[in-house]
Amino acid sequence: MTALSADDSKAVRRAGTVPALLAETARRTPDAPALIAPGRTVSHRELDDLTAGLARVLRAHGIGRGKRVMVLADRTWQGVVCPLAVLRAGAAYVPADPADPEDRLRDVVALTAPDAVLCRGESPAGLERLGIPRIPVGFPDGGPETAPASSDAVEFPSPEDLAYVMLTSGSTGTPKAVLVPHGALAAAAGSLVALFGITPADRVLHWTSLIWDTSGEEIYPALLGGASLVVDGRVEDRSVPGLLTVVREHRITVADLPTAMWNELVDHLASGHEELPPTVRLVVIGGEAAQASTVRLWAERVPDRVRLLNTYGQTETVMVTHAAEIGGPLGRRLRDDDPVPIGRPLPHVRQYLAERGPGPAAELRIGGPGLAWGYAGRPALTAEAFGPAPGESGGGRLYRTGDLVRVLPDGSLGHTGRADRQFKLRGVRVEPAEVERALMDCPGVAAAAAFPVGDDPERLRLCGVFVPSETDPASEREVAEHCARRLPRALLPHRISALAALPLLPTGKVDRAALRARFTTGTVPGRTPSSPSEEPSADATPAGQQLARLCELFGQSLGTPCGPRDSLFDLGGDSLTVTRLISSVHRELAAELTFQDVFDHPSPHELAQLVGGAGRPPGDSP
Repeated sequence: MTALSADDSKAVRRAGTVPALLAETARRTPDAPALIAPGRTVSHRELDDLTAGLARVLRAHGIGRGKRVMVLADRTWQGVVCPLAVLRAGAAYVPADPADPEDRLRDVVALTAPDAVLCRGESPAGLERLGIPRIPVGFPDGGPETAPASSDAVEFPSPEDLAYVMLTSGSTGTPKAVLVPHGALAAAAGSLVALFGITPADRVLHWTSLIWDTSGEEIYPALLGGASLVVDGRVEDRSVPGLLTVVREHRITVADLPTAMWNELVDHLASGHEELPPTVRLVVIGGEAAQASTVRLWAERVPDRVRLLNTYGQTETVMVTHAAEIGGPLGRRLRDDDPVPIGRPLPHVRQYLAERGPGPAAELRIGGPGLAWGYAGRPALTAEAFGPAPGESGGGRLYRTGDLVRVLPDGSLGHTGRADRQFKLRGVRVEPAEVERALMDCPGVAAAAAFPVGDDPERLRLCGVFVPSETDPASEREVAEHCARRLPRALLPHRISALAALPLLPTGKVDRAALRARFTTGTVPGRTPSSPSEEPSADATPAGQQLARLCELFGQSLGTPCGPRDSLFDLGGDSLTVTRLISSVHRELAAELTFQDVFDHPSPHELAQLVGGAGRPPGDSP
């Protein structure tokens, strides 16, 4: 464990731990709903009993302080109880996506060394083969397998104990396992309760998967503030109409969305077909830079009573460190070339700006009690990322974010870029070296590179290129299938292409700028455009007009022309493109689609048959 400064230690002791604070919330508002899901509501008293009872089950299996438990991400109310119970038992939870390929799960296990996996059903076959002990747990009749325990039946963890281990992309090509202690989690969560203004009257949407630390911005402030966390699996469709349906039905008051999804929400609201449900009082965005024009459009379309918060933070600094109010009059004053502020540090955060030579940009460094310990099993990388705070003694530390910022006229910060190669793709931090490692691991590959393509942050694409080996060269299909087995879905390249050679700089390093220019301005590799006879005709029939309009909507979503029989995914489409398309089809053609509809009908011609035949009108259940 890394030592804290004297001030940070006092702050950690004041913050306590999340399990102790949740137990206090249960005593304060016992009958208020804590978890709301289709067909099930769990009060704060019931949640306290459930977590304490399941903690007893874990203790009976030898799980306690110093142990780590893998928890499989599950968008259900039980999926929220499981990590809370691990915390209550004094252990640390390790979130994992059961849909990830076996190689990825093997990486998670190797990096985090879990002592057991907590399963409500069968664990993935890959985990079974790795020999991790399985702790089965059921919730018959809404309760745990054992009788509920009182708050005093299980000893609470200490602020100095480990709370969770979260994977994030690694600069050396290997994922990093970030170690987050209880004190840091409680300090960050307490600041967010105050920042969001959470009360028992709130209903907070559970949008983000447990494998990303943004999920903590939803779970912990909601439950610590005595509010309700709403868990509804329909949000996994990632469509704006579906999101608004869930918000409306559950009377959501607080929603924390990736900036990319919020952009689609703003576009949908601007169409005039729907309004933001009146229960919403706060929308939180983050994950990548917001654009001034979109903020201004929001401020013009949404009542000033709805707060819009732009937030900033990293896994290593535990959820949010900076926030800015950007809605209402401030948003309407933004000009297109104005930077959207990331704001000022939260109360538990100490901010340092390290100058980087001439110019206003400086590297942002973060201190305070909300820091992770570092990276599991990687002391050299931890020492590189977490350094001593200048002018302090007694163990004060700073995290080097690698983000460049400048101070705006009002004293808040504006984000100006990265000091390294990391970038955000749909709100997920991507390190190209990790993708390159997967490419190079494929048999038949001699060299490889990965890089982002696109000038618009909302339309970035991750591309991978490789040079086939002279002997037994790999094909593009083989490399793509290898990456699908090796990488989590969020890090899969949108396009993988073979090259005769990689362009090099005089130093011998790969010229990634040349690669980006080639793939930005050249023909999209792998595209097979429709022949002229297949292009949309001037068919005046309703079906012909609908097909032509679908081709236009596909093209607008992709940013490139699309013929009737072109596949959305062959043209470089991804989940964000699908989200755009679903929203535009709902807006323009009054047809409500799901992600699966688009995957099963990826061309305008196929989707036209669904929309014109078996398509579902708005309001029908999929």
